[in-house]
Amino acid sequence: MMNPRRTCSSLLQRVTALLLALVIAVLCSGMALAADTDGFPFADSRYFTYGDYRLHYRIVPAAGERRGRILMLHGFLCSTYAWRNMASEMTAAGYECVLVDLPDFGYSTRETPEMQIVPREELVVSLMQSIAPMREWIVAGHSMGGGVVVNIAVNQPVRALLLYCASAQITFPAWAKGMMTSKGMKRFADLLYGYGTRLDPVVRLVILAATNDRAFTASYDLSGVTDPVQYDHFGAGMCEMMYTVQPTRMDETDKITCPVLLCQADHDVILSRAQKEQMRNAFPDAQTYTVAGGGHQCIENRAAELSAVTCAFLAGQE
Repeated sequence: MMNPRRTCSSLLQRVTALLLALVIAVLCSGMALAADTDGFPFADSRYFTYGDYRLHYRIVPAAGERRGRILMLHGFLCSTYAWRNMASEMTAAGYECVLVDLPDFGYSTRETPEMQIVPREELVVSLMQSIAPMREWIVAGHSMGGGVVVNIAVNQPVRALLLYCASAQITFPAWAKGMMTSKGMKRFADLLYGYGTRLDPVVRLVILAATNDRAFTASYDLSGVTDPVQYDHFGAGMCEMMYTVQPTRMDETDKITCPVLLCQADHDVILSRAQKEQMRNAFPDAQTYTVAGGGHQCIENRAAELSAVTCAFLAGQE
C-alpha cells in the first residue's frame, strides 16, 4: 500500500521541478529578447558601421523641395520611434530628417568591455559627414540627445541647434564602476528592463508621466518603446553606457555660434528645475518656447505645435 505522505511529497517534488523548469525556460528566453533585427526593424532602416559599432538610423525624405537636413537624437530609454511624429511634420514642411539610435539604444550596438570605445559624438558626426557636409546640417536633440548635440555644435559648423527638453550628460562616479559594470549587475539589468517593459500597465504609467496626456497614453503603441528595450542585452548596454558617455560641455557653449532654439515644457516631471535652469543659463540668447501643459516627451504628443515653432524659427534664419 502506498504511503500518502510519500505520494504527496513526490507530487510536490514533481510540481516544483516543473515550475523550476518553466522559470529556467523563461529566464533563458530572456537572454534573446525581442525579434531578430539582423535585417531591418523598419522599412526605412539603415545601418552605419564605424569600428566596432553598427548604428541604426532612418532617413525620412523631405516632401517637395528640400529646405534643409535635420539630425534627430532621442532621449534616455528612447529610440528613433520617439521622433516619428516630429519627423512627419518636419518632412511635410520640406526638411529631410535623419533619425539615429545612439549606441546602447534602439537597434544600435550595445557596448561591451571588449570593444574599442568611440565617443557617441564622433560616431554621429561620422555618419552625418557620410551623408552631407556638416555646414548643411541642423541638429536636434531631445533630453539626453540634447546633451549630445550640444557637444556636436561646440565643435562643428552646423546651421542651427534645436533643443527639446534637453539635459546635460554627467560623469558617473568612478568608485561605482566595478559594481555597475559587473556581470551580475548586467544580467540583473537585462532582466529588469526586458521583463519590466512587458508589464503594460507600468509602461503606460511611465508614458503618462512623460507626456501628461491621458488620451495619447491610452492609444500609444507600446511596442514602439518596448521592442527596442527588449532587444539584445539592453540592460547590459545601459551599465556600460554610464561610463562611456561624454559629459556635456556646458562650460563651452559660448563657442556655439549658430542660432539656438530651446523648447521646454512646464509639466516636465523628468527634468529637475536645476537641469532646466542650467540649459537656459547656457544659452541666454536662444529663442525659447514653453509647451504649456506639456510633459517631458512633448516631441511625441505635441509634435504639430513644436514643429510649427521650429519651422518659424528656421524660416527666420534663412
